[in-house]
Amino acid sequence: MPGKNSNFILKKYGYIPDGKGVAPEYLVKIVSYRNRCSIVGILQEDIAMRVESRWEYLVPSSLLDTANKFAQFASRGKWSIITKATSRRVWQGSSPLQISLTLKFEAVENAYEEVVKPCQLLQSIALPSGVSYSAEQGDQFREEVGVEKSGMPTAREVLKTFLAPPGPTPFTVAGLYERDNNRSISRIIEDSKGGDIIKIDLGRFLSFWNVIVKEVSPLFHIKFSNSGDPISAVVNIIFESYEMMTVESLADAYSKANFSLGTVRDDISKKSVKGRIPTDG
Repeated sequence: MPGKNSNFILKKYGYIPDGKGVAPEYLVKIVSYRNRCSIVGILQEDIAMRVESRWEYLVPSSLLDTANKFAQFASRGKWSIITKATSRRVWQGSSPLQISLTLKFEAVENAYEEVVKPCQLLQSIALPSGVSYSAEQGDQFREEVGVEKSGMPTAREVLKTFLAPPGPTPFTVAGLYERDNNRSISRIIEDSKGGDIIKIDLGRFLSFWNVIVKEVSPLFHIKFSNSGDPISAVVNIIFESYEMMTVESLADAYSKANFSLGTVRDDISKKSVKGRIPTDG
């Protein structure tokens, strides 16, 4: 798993054990490497998964339509030119695998880092971010495009109006790689040119590498801490695989050898929970 030998630090948010704690089979971990965080929530409902195979007729109906109508008209409805052979279909690809989850977050010691921040980050990985450019990049943009003229905004001001998309990018080779035990997470992020890499572990059952977040719906309960933060929340999340999965990649997701538990360190800072699980997982 990438990251075993990396110094890349992830900050952990969400669940921390209270007393005996929740069994790992019921914990879901979502890692966003662009946001340098891992989010752990408690699984609340059944795991819903969906995949669809797309098929179309080998002979398009538009090509047979006129002739078929004429044949039925001429035979007064006794026969048509439609046969079992013309109804055969050709595969046109399969949909991405879709996973629907419901997670719960409850405060034990710090409502902000255990409830509010996890929900905020889950929303963030489905949203674009503003693009920051240096003065040198702004000058280069000005020379290439010629946006700086009298009375017009500067190149840096124009650049700041652009947004960086969430999730992985299809425009680099790095976005297409499979797991590479010899590649560090820092190198992966550098190669991805700003695109995010999102991974989810569903207990000790399923592990999906490089997914996109399609929908995030948090529900904050109206019970608040002394600092004004909600002390519990439920979040409905819909993930999709970044690419169409194959039989082999699906088997990889079901393989317990691909979990990141215990391989990536979480950065438990002084602002975070003290004395709780200093390593990932």
